[in-house]
Amino acid sequence: MRHNRELLIPLLMMVLIGTLTYEFQVVLPAFAFTTFNGGAGSLGLVTAAMGVGAIAGGLVSAGRHSSGIPTMVMASATFGATMLITSVCPTIEVAAISLIAVGAASIWFLSAGNTALQLAASPEMRGRVMALWTVAFIGSTPIGGPIVGLVAEHAGPRWALVLGAAAAFAAAALGTAIRRRPVPLHR
Repeated sequence: MRHNRELLIPLLMMVLIGTLTYEFQVVLPAFAFTTFNGGAGSLGLVTAAMGVGAIAGGLVSAGRHSSGIPTMVMASATFGATMLITSVCPTIEVAAISLIAVGAASIWFLSAGNTALQLAASPEMRGRVMALWTVAFIGSTPIGGPIVGLVAEHAGPRWALVLGAAAAFAAAALGTAIRRRPVPLHR
């Protein structure tokens, strides 16, 4: 695995993004209630907006023919950019519109990574590789939840979104850097 960049890069990117970016169950309630002084309706609005974006992103991703690490890097950078834009939205209505893009970018990243791994893994290893992908995604969010929660509590929900954006940008940079490194010669 460590010698196959096409497997290593998506997994490392997902660990970063899974830990600090996919923390919407922590960030969105704080964002709706604290930042915009909203209630249950506000939380419903922002989560529904993300859901609409996720559905749209899934439909668009299903029709795309590009895959691989470059697509993941682009999706990760887009995910970061949409989160950063959301962090500075002045009203909950504008934030909801921005969160549609966040939902779409989120699903684009997930589907790009899923596709990249399945195409890069040999058939006999595909199940194991996808199990690692699931652990990188689902297993990393419980680690990041308390971190993102602390940031939201002490610095504010906007900064928690900025942290998620920074992780997505870092994942894109990491994916690019590892991919561009020369391949060492093995004896």
